[in-house]
Amino acid sequence: MADKTVVDLLKGVDLFSELKEDQLDQLASLVISKDFARDETIILEKDESVQALFLIAEGDVKVYMTGSDGKETILTLLSRGDFFGEMSLIDGEPRSASVKAVTPTKLLIIRREHFLELLKTTPELATGLLIQMSRRLRNANRQIGSLATMSVYGRVAGTILSLVEDRGVRIHGNNGEMVTVIRNRPTQQQLAEMSGTTRETVSRVFSSLVKNGTISVMGKDLVIAEESRLHETDSKE
Repeated sequence: MADKTVVDLLKGVDLFSELKEDQLDQLASLVISKDFARDETIILEKDESVQALFLIAEGDVKVYMTGSDGKETILTLLSRGDFFGEMSLIDGEPRSASVKAVTPTKLLIIRREHFLELLKTTPELATGLLIQMSRRLRNANRQIGSLATMSVYGRVAGTILSLVEDRGVRIHGNNGEMVTVIRNRPTQQQLAEMSGTTRETVSRVFSSLVKNGTISVMGKDLVIAEESRLHETDSKE
C-alpha cells in the first residue's frame, strides 16, 4: 500500500491534479525519498548520470545557470509541491540547469524509466506535463526578454510578476481589498540573480515600489497591492 503522506503530497502537485486515486497510489509506489542539506547541490548543469523527476516534499531549491565568468543566474525558486527535472525526463538529454537546496530539503524522486512507463497508460499525466512545461516556457521567454530589452526597474518588476504567476495567493488585505501575497519571499540577493542585476539595485527598486504603495513587506511575505503598476513598470524600457 502506498504511503498516504506521499499520496497527499502528489495530490497537491498541479502536474498530478487530474490523476485518480488508484493512479496516485501507483505513482506513489514508485517514489524514492532523499534528503539534502542547505546549500547542497542536487543536480548539476550538463549532468546526465541521473534522469528522474524530482518533487519537493519539504524545503526550497533554486534552479540556476552558471556563466563563463562563474556568475550565477537564478532561473526560478521552487518550494513544497513544485517539481523539476521534467525536460531530461522526457528527452533523456543532459541537465539544462543546476539545482541547489536553499534550505534543508526532502525530495521525492521518480526515475525516468518508471515515469515513462506510467505515461504510456495515463493520458491525464501527459496532458498535465504539457501544460506545466508550456507555462514554464512562457515564463522563461518573459525572463529572457526582460533581461535583453528592459531597464533594471523593468527586470525587477518582471521578476516579481513571474513570482506572482508562479506562487502568488490572492487574499483580502487589512482594508478588505484584494491583494496578492508571495509567501516566503526571495531575498534581495536572490531577486538580483533572477533579474540579472545587483542587490543594491533591487534594494532601490524595492524602496521605490514600497514608497508608491505598489508592494509592502510583511515578515517573510511580499504583498502586492497594485499589480497593474508592476505591469506598467514591466513594460517600460
